Amino acid sequence: MPNLPRKSSALMIAGLLVMLFGVTGCGNRAANDADADSSAAEGAAVQKANRAGGGSSGAEAAGEAAAALGYQSTPINPMRTAYLTAQTQEAQINVRSQPTTQSDSLGFGLSGNEVELLRLAEGEGGYSWYYLKIVESQTEGWIRGDFIDTSGETVAAAQENAPDAATAEAEEEPDDQGVCGRARQEAFFETDSLNIYICNTGHGLRYVSLDKENQESLVTEDVRSGQGTYVAIDGNYQYHISNNTLDVYRVTQGDYEPLANEAVIRHERFIY
Repeated sequence: MPNLPRKSSALMIAGLLVMLFGVTGCGNRAANDADADSSAAEGAAVQKANRAGGGSSGAEAAGEAAAALGYQSTPINPMRTAYLTAQTQEAQINVRSQPTTQSDSLGFGLSGNEVELLRLAEGEGGYSWYYLKIVESQTEGWIRGDFIDTSGETVAAAQENAPDAATAEAEEEPDDQGVCGRARQEAFFETDSLNIYICNTGHGLRYVSLDKENQESLVTEDVRSGQGTYVAIDGNYQYHISNNTLDVYRVTQGDYEPLANEAVIRHERFIY
């Protein structure tokens, strides 16, 4: 009889250990199963994008595949055309399976190739990435936005007179949408001293420049655009911004006096 309590305690401890390891094992299996399900979903989405082929169905599948990896995207409707660009002529630009440089290369395009822009995503590093089709080779995939020149982009001919849905949506957005407020950001330029935003208000363009050092701002809605250059007018001063340079002039009775010139070190143009 004196040994009975010790035997019962031993059995109870053994039972608790079995329960503990059994629960832990189930937890690990559940976690592993969840990881496997997630990887399978991502793989299936990528395979679906590859099988979908060209056109809107391929772009839609590519959007689902990107979303499976955490990259949200929006369709570009109507489809627009632009050109690949790089610092050296005939440079090869990789077409990726996902909006990240870590993804597989599906082929490449050459600087100067015409492309059809089908989808826009915020991908790796916060860059804009476009899902596109290279017109010449018909290769489809993702290319980072700084390798795409949208300054001369055109809307598909059949859709040229369609209402601008992005403009309509801009009027409905809340006021706390960053520098552009309720307007859509159309372009961004960075120089050594300034960050410059071009905003589409739905009624015209707005030019906003922020001084990097003291955050002083200049805002004007007297903005014209043409041949890839925006011209912002503030009284007697004009600010000419393109992918390459910012030029500032003082205009007196038609005479342009150059005041400043800065190289553009980074730029992005956005298509919705």
